[in-house]
Amino acid sequence: MSTFVAQQITRTQTIRLPAPPNEVFPLFSPLGERRWEPDWNPVMLYPASGAAQVGTVFTTQHASEPMKIWTIIGYDPEQTTISYLNVAPTSHLTRIDIACAATGPQTTSARVSYTLTALTPHGAAYLDRFTADHYQVYIASWEAAIVHYLTHGQPHAHAHL
Repeated sequence: MSTFVAQQITRTQTIRLPAPPNEVFPLFSPLGERRWEPDWNPVMLYPASGAAQVGTVFTTQHASEPMKIWTIIGYDPEQTTISYLNVAPTSHLTRIDIACAATGPQTTSARVSYTLTALTPHGAAYLDRFTADHYQVYIASWEAAIVHYLTHGQPHAHAHL
């Protein structure tokens, strides 16, 4: 009998970006992220076009992590919000909520929240490492990469999230 008890944590950070929401928001779509993160390579399953919509499904695989299955569970381009659910079946489930808002004529704040739930003891160990300090550094790397893209029109050669 297993003694595993699932744990859940939420981490939230707001980043500031030098462009209006209509330019920033598309960068948070599955294919839009490729513009600023050269290591992001989603395999689009549905729809095959990769269009962002509720029900879009894709997978990702990073060297140090298990394969993840993603779906968009909320998408409102008028409100510039998107929500994802991804599952690393042998580890954890993550809900990611992103909301963009204008903070000036050429600036946007993007509030990024991660809610992680451990599915296994391995996932519990992953959550233990996903500290508030770790998350702050992680999301700061997003901010730096997106600012670089918005400023230079291409991803930073050394961006590794």
